[in-house]
Amino acid sequence: MKNIIFALCLLCSSSLFSQNTIGGNKVIVPEAEVKRQSQFLEAEKERLLAHYDKAIDRYEKFLYNNPEVDAGWYGLARSFAAKEDYVKAQDAIEKAIVKSPDNQWYRIFQADIFGKTGRHKDAITVYETLTKRWPDNPEFYRQLAYLYVLNKDPKSGLKALDKLEQITGFSEETADKKHIIYVGLGDDKKAAAELLRLADAYPRKPEYRHRLARFYETMGDQANARRVYEDILRRHPNASVAQLALLSKGKSNSDAAYLNSLKPLFSDPRTPIDSKIKELLPYFEKLGASPDPALAQNLLELGAILEKTHPDDAKAWSISGDLLYYSNRPTEALEKYRQCIRLSPRVFSVWDNTLTILAEQKNFDEMLRFAEQAMDAFPNQPKAYFYYGIAANLKGQYDDAINQLEQAMLMVGSNTALRLDLTDQIGLSLLGKKEFSAAITRYEQSLAKGGEQHPGILEHYGDALSLNGQHDRAIEQWKKANTLRKSATLEQKIAAGKL
Repeated sequence: MKNIIFALCLLCSSSLFSQNTIGGNKVIVPEAEVKRQSQFLEAEKERLLAHYDKAIDRYEKFLYNNPEVDAGWYGLARSFAAKEDYVKAQDAIEKAIVKSPDNQWYRIFQADIFGKTGRHKDAITVYETLTKRWPDNPEFYRQLAYLYVLNKDPKSGLKALDKLEQITGFSEETADKKHIIYVGLGDDKKAAAELLRLADAYPRKPEYRHRLARFYETMGDQANARRVYEDILRRHPNASVAQLALLSKGKSNSDAAYLNSLKPLFSDPRTPIDSKIKELLPYFEKLGASPDPALAQNLLELGAILEKTHPDDAKAWSISGDLLYYSNRPTEALEKYRQCIRLSPRVFSVWDNTLTILAEQKNFDEMLRFAEQAMDAFPNQPKAYFYYGIAANLKGQYDDAINQLEQAMLMVGSNTALRLDLTDQIGLSLLGKKEFSAAITRYEQSLAKGGEQHPGILEHYGDALSLNGQHDRAIEQWKKANTLRKSATLEQKIAAGKL
């Protein structure tokens, strides 16, 4: 309240109000003028207190008798704008501008209202007027550049930024904005030139040269990227990211030799973990496609270094777990994933891998516990409910399984593959409850929605038919399933002609 009173005291000293002294002599202010001033102050007070309806009422009463007072129209405009009544706000501010055309704040407020109502061209017109009247004000060119880009006129935005630079000189902000605009225009050379200007202007900030190098990489200009990384190392010999980048660009045909060369940089905690992981990712496909013991060993050693160098970063344990999993060492991978979850339980892919391993190990008790935790951590993730349903089915908890699987069906959306997997598990729950007809109905409903290409649904549909005494139809479905996915179990079912 003290601040409000202070603000009102300041208003009393404005040109709107008559002075009560002239040359040290006391002047009697007419009662009408006192009343006029009081009305205005009351309106201002209500606006400052955020009582906008009251403020509007008082401004309108004041302006009825004092329409020539621009400050009154401005206050009324601000009050309407605060209530998001932009039509009336615009009308009021236009009246303020007519009364005081040289007041730049009124025009800025008008442009702001235009912006809030999506009238970007009108806002541009206002700022173009402002730049003509006050050509040395840099803020007007900043706003004008922003509005041009917003109005899909980036070239005019660049001209506004050029004018801004003429006034203020070179700046990080302006160069960065020009870089972004050039990227949007597809002018890679000029976009790179702006980053180079930044790098040269701020040699003590290596991040600009790193940005330039990465931009060259996105352009496919590896030669210039290498040149910039080499320049970084000349200036900053211990820049580990640049070292890593150059190693990557100069790697030999030997994966083992390259991976071995990474170990010193992986041991350096100053090297960002994301940069390290980036170097490992291309090798996962190789590791999964054809297991190479030497390659796997080198990768696992790097994974172990990550754990040691970044022990409190969940990503280190996640990547180490992935490397072990792809190296066909699921038990060890599981321990890494557990540590990752302890450090950061918010990455579902780690839960996904953990539950997959538990399912492969037939550890259904722990699978059920982890799935329940995953459901708590990710209540909108249908796959967590799917895993729970699998574990509950395998433990014979069929009603519990159905409840969670049906819940997942409500969240699955357009994920057809997961929807079919859920249907398959619900069918298995119904089979477990010996509700063969219900299972048959469920499977038949899925056949027209992709189920004909799902070997699990075809096989278990056949199981339901067989258990319901429809052996010939069962054999037909088993044969279809076996065509899609060869299985000794299916062969036995077909040969026996029943379950």
